[in-house]
Amino acid sequence: MPMIKAADNLSAARPSVARALAQRDAEALAALCRRCQEAGAQWLDINPGYVPAAQRAEVWRFAVQTAEAACGLTLMLDAPDADTLSLGVGFCSRPPILNMATAQPQRLKPVMELAAMYGLDVVAATMTETVPVSLEGRLELAALIVSEAARQGIMGQRLILDPMVMPLALTGGEAHADAVIRFLRAAPQVFDPAPRTLLALSNLATHTAGARAGFAAGPFLAAAWGAGLDVAMLDVLDGDLARVAGLCRVFGGERVFAPGEYQD
Repeated sequence: MPMIKAADNLSAARPSVARALAQRDAEALAALCRRCQEAGAQWLDINPGYVPAAQRAEVWRFAVQTAEAACGLTLMLDAPDADTLSLGVGFCSRPPILNMATAQPQRLKPVMELAAMYGLDVVAATMTETVPVSLEGRLELAALIVSEAARQGIMGQRLILDPMVMPLALTGGEAHADAVIRFLRAAPQVFDPAPRTLLALSNLATHTAGARAGFAAGPFLAAAWGAGLDVAMLDVLDGDLARVAGLCRVFGGERVFAPGEYQD
């Protein structure tokens, strides 16, 4: 199955997006959504960040309705709790994807119940308050997630596991990166029916301890694709990453190699 590109561009962590959300600038937000679609994204992650309770409904209404009107991408509603996700779902006219549950009981069960109620796909991260360093730790948490999802009737492709990319420059970042790649290979062998997998590539390049690792995102994407990654969540407007994603499609037999696309 071809790797899906999910745009992480509509995040309040980006100053331009935070400004558009705060000012309810529909033109700016719609233009960004259209650019993401034109860049080849299939999914669009909507992450307004922290919003005061009094403004939450209005911000989510604005973000969801503006995005739906501007593009045909599948929306991912990105929030840390079921109540906020439920709020966002209420403004959707087409089925979104819920992002995200974790292995923490107070987050896992409510989000899975919400996904079951509306028949939605859901992303769940292999973490609690912390992210385990090892492959084994990630698989143990994944097993808890898969079990709860199955109790709610969510199995196979409807469940999307995120083994949590961590900053490469973090102490132990190399071990995390290795465990993530090995998780992508192992998950289809461990779980039946196999869930899909997702990585948020921007986490790898997070500025940590004075070090930048943006250069590592492309090679890591290629390694993850080779290990069976289903969904890459990334900056789809990043030209370097777009080239790597395009080459993955070439290597996967999905498109013809066009040398002109790689000329400086």
